[in-house]
Amino acid sequence: MSYSTIQASGTDAVRLLNEYRARYPETGRYPFLIGDQQDLELLQGVDECSEDSFSKILDAALQVNVGDWFAACWKQAERFQFSEPELLGEWPVGIADKGSIGLHKDALTGRIKSQVYLGVAEIEQPWQLPAVIPYGNWNACPEPVIHCALHRHWLEKYGAEITGVSGDVIECMVKAPPADKESAIDLAWQHYWYCNDIVEQGSGSISDLAATLLDSPYWYFWWD
Repeated sequence: MSYSTIQASGTDAVRLLNEYRARYPETGRYPFLIGDQQDLELLQGVDECSEDSFSKILDAALQVNVGDWFAACWKQAERFQFSEPELLGEWPVGIADKGSIGLHKDALTGRIKSQVYLGVAEIEQPWQLPAVIPYGNWNACPEPVIHCALHRHWLEKYGAEITGVSGDVIECMVKAPPADKESAIDLAWQHYWYCNDIVEQGSGSISDLAATLLDSPYWYFWWD
């Protein structure tokens, strides 16, 4: 199992992504934004971190109990003098920036890149994409099996679909995001266990992250 790539101008990237997404139910060809040439090369390098086949990853992902996985993360953190209240923080004042699809832009300047790549994979469900690449199992980034298992759970519960994958970033569009503070905080904890860099090197607290997830159609994950 592999994926093909399409080169496009940065200004056309989101439009093409949405067009391919709209046709996916008929074509079975699932699109995702990658970024520029450097992003593509980094993504092509991550497959060296996994020796498992596409089918083996999917089979293992279906056996993962997501609730047990999150519980194990909690238990492991508690062994390292984890402070839940400190990490939770206070709910922020003001409107949180929800973010938007950005792999076609320069991360520092926000300028649209001149040329970018879209990937296209023949898969039955969006959550299967990390198994195609295969993505993860380096530094703090989970193995492909966990990516697939969690994104399967989030697809079923929130309608979250992966729309972008680069060497260290995953982006998602979300059809049914959490609509209240409590649900957003619960989801923020899940995102933290999956990708703690988005809090520890990003939002700074679970509450700040939750505020960005509340009623948001966009999710962002980044592993250092």
